[in-house]
This record gives sequence, structure tokens and C-alpha cells, in this order.
Amino acid sequence: MKWMLVKNFPCRFCKDVVAFRGRFYASVIIRNIVVIDPYSLEVTPLMHLQPLPSQKSLIPCGNDELFLVEKMLAHTGGVSKFRRIISRVIRLDEEAGKWVVVSDLGGRVLFINHRHLGNVSCSANELPDGCGVSGNSILFNFRLGDGSFFFKYGVHTGFDEDNLSFWRLSRENPVTILSKSPVLALRVKL
Repeated sequence: MKWMLVKNFPCRFCKDVVAFRGRFYASVIIRNIVVIDPYSLEVTPLMHLQPLPSQKSLIPCGNDELFLVEKMLAHTGGVSKFRRIISRVIRLDEEAGKWVVVSDLGGRVLFINHRHLGNVSCSANELPDGCGVSGNSILFNFRLGDGSFFFKYGVHTGFDEDNLSFWRLSRENPVTILSKSPVLALRVKL
């Protein structure tokens, strides 16, 4: 076995590379997702939804589903920067070869790492009862003002002009990130 150079790669850098159902998926800096066949090393761009200026994170959920979380700033006047952060979650429909916007994660919790630790998901049922983490949540492991918070779908912000069809900051259970190395340790305030 030896290292091989992947040719025809659309960019010099990529943010995420994940293995899913026998292929590699990479989020490249130029806002695209590509699929890399591990045997031929052929690189194929994956059809994308309407491009949004966002940070993209790939999260495989076992061998069942592959999610792409796009984090971006909403353009709402007079609101603090952190309250304007919104996310769109899309799931790969492998048969159709396209991404589909989702509003429900099937009871899963997605943990998105800000740096190099990788992204993970789990069923909320796998977490201890009473831990404060509920299904259909996303946690980004970076601080937002006085702590971190879960993102939920359709959170009402109090501003009529806000589009509720995004994942937004939920102030239900504030999260304190205790450590990021060697593992992510957090405390959820109930």
C-alpha cells in the first residue's frame, strides 16, 4: 500500500473529509462538496442546493445518513452577532445524488467541532436521562458570548422578519464547554 495523489481536486485545501458508505466526501474551501472514489481516486462534484456563504461541516450518522450543516449569519438589523447565527441542515439523498433540506434529525444530536477534532452524532436516547440534551439538536463547540447553546429548528426569536425555516440558537439549556482536549467535555445547565 502506498500514498497516491488525488488528481483533479478542485482546491488545495479542504475543511472536512469523512468516509461514508465506501467513499470519501470532502468539503472544499470553494464551497463545494466532492466525492472521492477510494479505488479510482476519481473526484466528482456533488450537486448542491442554492449556494449560501457559510461554513460547512459534514457529519456521518453511522452508515445510515450523511448530513451537511451550513452555519451562516442572518441579515437582521439590530441583533447581536451571536443571535444572528443560523444553520441549515441538509441530508444526502444518495440515490438521487442531491442534498435535501431537513427540519428533523430523527432524535439525533449533532456535535460540530470548530477545529480539528471531527464531527460526531448520536441518538439522544444514548445519552443519560436528565442530562439536558434533547434530540433534534446541534451543538457547535465554540463560545457564544457567555457560553454555548444548542441550535434547534424553528426557534422564534421575537422578530417577525426572521425566517423560522432555519436552525437557530436556543436558550433552553446553556452549555459550558469544560475541555476540548483530548475529548470534548461539557456541562449542560438545566
